[in-house]
Amino acid sequence: MTRRLVLLAVLALLACCAGCGTIASPDAAAGPWDPVVGVMADRLATADTVAASKYVSKAAVEDPARERVVLDAAAAAGASRRLDPAEVAAVLGDQIAASKVVQYGLLEDWTDRPTTAPTTPPDLAAVRTTLDAVTPRLVEALATAQAARTDPVCRGEVTSAAVRVAAARSLDTLHRRGLERAVRSLCA
Repeated sequence: MTRRLVLLAVLALLACCAGCGTIASPDAAAGPWDPVVGVMADRLATADTVAASKYVSKAAVEDPARERVVLDAAAAAGASRRLDPAEVAAVLGDQIAASKVVQYGLLEDWTDRPTTAPTTPPDLAAVRTTLDAVTPRLVEALATAQAARTDPVCRGEVTSAAVRVAAARSLDTLHRRGLERAVRSLCA
């Protein structure tokens, strides 16, 4: 009996893994949320550089004044695309929270293993340029996917998109956690 249960578990795992491979393959069909999640992953990729800067400078991860500027700009950009400013601000708030997930994770790793920590401050000008370019792209992607927000399968499609994007970009566990945090407000 135990041997049969183990065999069934292995078969179920293999079936699941076979399905996961299909979902994660680059050739997998993209859903309506893939462009949105892709832009979110682009934004999340800046968290490493920001964390390195904060580690070297001993600056705080939290920056409420800067966050308010980003959220207000995103809300205004959303309004110009006829999106609910509060919903756009919530999505951008999740992007900020996702970045913090990665930043805190990296800062903890570097504190625990200082030999792996950055020693020179990175140039944040490029990060700011990237972030300034990502927000309008994210708002545009949200506008394109707006109708899918209320679809009953939205949460599943967002999860599938996150799995595909994470696999395509070979995200590690920390960055996958960040991406998971980033997508929370996408579905209504």
